[in-house]
Amino acid sequence: MIKKFFILLLGIIVFWSCEDIVVDQENPLDPGNPDYESPIVNIISGPGEGEVIDEPQVTFAWEGNELVDFYRYRFNANDWTDWSVETSKTFDYLDEGNHSFSVQSQYLTGDTSQVENISFMVDAVTGPALMFYPRIHEAAVGESVMFQILAEEVANLTAAEFSINYDPAHVEITSVTQGAIFAVSEESIFFTQYDNSAGTLSVITAILGGDEPSVSGTGVLIEIQINVISATSSELTFSGSEVFRDPENNNITILESVDGLVVVE
Repeated sequence: MIKKFFILLLGIIVFWSCEDIVVDQENPLDPGNPDYESPIVNIISGPGEGEVIDEPQVTFAWEGNELVDFYRYRFNANDWTDWSVETSKTFDYLDEGNHSFSVQSQYLTGDTSQVENISFMVDAVTGPALMFYPRIHEAAVGESVMFQILAEEVANLTAAEFSINYDPAHVEITSVTQGAIFAVSEESIFFTQYDNSAGTLSVITAILGGDEPSVSGTGVLIEIQINVISATSSELTFSGSEVFRDPENNNITILESVDGLVVVE
């Protein structure tokens, strides 16, 4: 009798389990539903694949199918963001060169869409130019960051002279080293002076003779190590006195000077 009772109970449990499966199959989020649709995401605004943009800023917008609850995105080699309901994002202070954007959607159940990717290029600076690279650093108080100062798209450059101003209450310079652009010469001039009390940096760098008295293209003039000492964002700006010179000591017109920014997290 007891054995028959357990067989009957097992049959009831199986019946209920089958009933549960039928109910779940009517759920649009259940992959077992014949009408189930996987989550979808589409980029609806922003540069197209391979597009070259002439601004250091870009905005992406995206959307999913009706049942999508969350999205996440990734810019360049950064980590994925947390899942959220956000459907647009603007990126500022973009450096020259190649960039990528990726986005993915998710159902409440955890099912995820395929990743949508866009690669594009920024060409926002017209040379000859003097510019910070990267344009922006994010750091915490006590952290150090390194900026390069680039000569961008120059022709027959032999010497560069410039000054940079910064707020010594927020950042301090810990070192300045010569970049590689004049490394083609056996000899060069490299003079720097910085004052963390006044918030000033002066630089003179040049090729001194040699078989190749000038360089063309884009390269690093100096590298600056910066220490963040305050929980306040701070700009590093060119003073307006910057000069490029050719082998005959003629001035080369600098069309743009692009400043740097430290954002404190």
